[in-house]
Amino acid sequence: MGKGGKAPEAPDAYETASAEAQFNRLDTYSPSGSGTRYGYTDAKGNFVQGVAPQGSQSAVQTVESQWEKAIREALQPASTSLVNRMVSDNVTNMPDAARPKDTSGLAQQIFDAGYSRMAPQFEQENNRLLTNLQARGIPVGAEAFSEASAAQQQQVNDAMQQLTLGAQEQAAGEQSRQFALDSAARQNSISEIVAAMGGSYNPPNASASGNAAGVNYSGLVGQQYQNELAQYNAQQQQRAQTAGTIGSIGAGLLMKCSRDFKNVGPEITEGADGPVISIADLSDAVCHMPLHVWAYRPDHAPAGDGEVAHIGPMAEDFHRLTGIGDARTISVIDAFGVVFGALKDALTRVAVLERRMGGEAVH
Repeated sequence: MGKGGKAPEAPDAYETASAEAQFNRLDTYSPSGSGTRYGYTDAKGNFVQGVAPQGSQSAVQTVESQWEKAIREALQPASTSLVNRMVSDNVTNMPDAARPKDTSGLAQQIFDAGYSRMAPQFEQENNRLLTNLQARGIPVGAEAFSEASAAQQQQVNDAMQQLTLGAQEQAAGEQSRQFALDSAARQNSISEIVAAMGGSYNPPNASASGNAAGVNYSGLVGQQYQNELAQYNAQQQQRAQTAGTIGSIGAGLLMKCSRDFKNVGPEITEGADGPVISIADLSDAVCHMPLHVWAYRPDHAPAGDGEVAHIGPMAEDFHRLTGIGDARTISVIDAFGVVFGALKDALTRVAVLERRMGGEAVH
């Protein structure tokens, strides 16, 4: 692209996208034969590996090795059975939601058990008090007897109250323990159901990784196009400048070439009197004029000419051999005149030779 006079063509979007996809989608191959293949789906729905033709649907295929297939076929039924068992155990027989239970009966049982152990002690304390009061001669109903009995009864009441509080605390602790057990049992069932719903089977996979550094192919193609377009535009601009220069020269040659605009001197002919230079002299000047390959120095180059190589005579030699010009510049008009004169002399010589070869006497 970008060569000659034709502008570079913009990159084809489909070809660029296809190339970038091929660079960035890596087929993978494992030692066991598994891997990933990229391609497209044909008209019959079959997977075809390779670059997708325009209008086809891109596709990817996962290849399973023989040992992976054998393991999968063995584990999939077992996985199904496991899920069914989990559903049966945890849905059909799922424990009820945990709720605090009535502990009044349990507290009563704890109280009764404690009281049955303390009742003989209460009885012994009462008997010991009666024996002590009788030994001291304090009759039943006396004030001292009543005070001693009241004190004894207060001790019993305090012990009964402590027994009741202890029974209630033990019952509350048992209630909390049972609630935690019920909650855990239900939560375990729910967790197993969630695991089954999320898929309990993960097939083995030994495929190689297809990760690789991405290739910005479209960006590279776009940058190349922009570079070629810029180069083309620069060439076109240079051609336009050159054409403008040539046009200016041509305009100078074409302008006012008629006799109506000039003071015309004698015609330059061989042997004519008066001319500064004869036709033969022009021919000799052209024959002896050195030609050089040259380029303008940077500080003297016209716009757009730069380091372009040219071929032609130097102004010093042109002036020395023709006597025309200022030895600094060569007029394009003078250069054409000299060349026309030399050409005319050459053609005249050819004509004379042809006549002599034909046997005609020529002087």
